[in-house]
Amino acid sequence: MLSKLTRLLNRTSLWFTMPVLVLVLLIIFFSGLVIRTYNELKNFQMRESRLELRLLEAESEFKRKEAYFKRLLEDDEFLERVARQRLGYARPDELLFRFND
Repeated sequence: MLSKLTRLLNRTSLWFTMPVLVLVLLIIFFSGLVIRTYNELKNFQMRESRLELRLLEAESEFKRKEAYFKRLLEDDEFLERVARQRLGYARPDELLFRFND
C-alpha cells in the first residue's frame, strides 16, 4: 500500500513539476526576447538622434549655400569680389601680381 502511495505521489509530482518547469523555461525565453528587443530599441533611438543631428547640419549647410548662391545671382559687387578672389580675374586695365608663399 505504501509503495502504491509513493508511486502515485511521484506521478503527481511529475505532473506538477513538468508544467512548472516548462513555465519557467518559457519565462526565461521570453524575458530574453524582451531584453534583446529593448536593447535594439535603445540602439535605434541613438541612431535616430545621430541621423536627426546630421539632417539638421545638412539643412543648415544647404540654407547657407542657397543664400550664398542667391547673393551671387543678385549682388553684382559680391559676384565681382568672389570672381577676383577665387578665380583670379581682373579688369582689363588692371595688373595682377602673384607671389609664391
